[in-house]
Amino acid sequence: MSRLIIGRALSVSGVMAGTLATVTSLAGIVSVIVTTSTFCPESISSARCSAASSKAALIAAYGLTAAGAAGLLLVAGRAVSPEA
Repeated sequence: MSRLIIGRALSVSGVMAGTLATVTSLAGIVSVIVTTSTFCPESISSARCSAASSKAALIAAYGLTAAGAAGLLLVAGRAVSPEA
C-alpha cells in the first residue's frame, strides 16, 4: 500500500472518530445538566440522581479523551503522508 492511501485512511478515521467522540461528549454534558437536582423528579432519590450525574460526567470525559485521540490519528495521517 502506498503512503498516501495509509495517510488518507488515518485522516478519515480521525475525522470520523473525532465526530463520534464530540457527539458522545456533548451527550454526556447534556446528561449532566439534566440530572441536576433542578431537573431531577421528586420521585427519584437525590442519591440516584447524583450517581447518574457522575456517570454522565464520566461519559463526557471519555468523549473528550477520545476526541483527543482522534486528533492524534489526524496527526499520524499527516506524518505518514503530508498530502493526505
